Amino acid sequence: MSKKKISKKRAFSLENMPIKKTKKKTKLKTLDPDKYFKNEELVGKGLLKALEDNDPEAFIEILDAYLKVNRTQVAKKAKLTRSTVQGALSTKANPTIRTLAKIVHYSTAV
Repeated sequence: MSKKKISKKRAFSLENMPIKKTKKKTKLKTLDPDKYFKNEELVGKGLLKALEDNDPEAFIEILDAYLKVNRTQVAKKAKLTRSTVQGALSTKANPTIRTLAKIVHYSTAV
């Protein structure tokens, strides 16, 4: 049996993306994700919305972004290693609900 030829996956590139110009009077706001993700109320609303929409990928993405700011502190509070927290939130992981619940609980505990 001969091997099938498999084409390589194309890498994402911004080189071919058109450049858009804004009006001269347009004021752009700078977004500080650290500031947003330190607001537990906003993060909680986002996590709840992801669960309501049955979107586990969004839930993990929001939680991961939140924990990038606070990962070490949460790992210490939850008595988990930092690598366990990191592994639970990777795209290839399939963490248990207990692990996620522990991470969420201790990330919001005062």
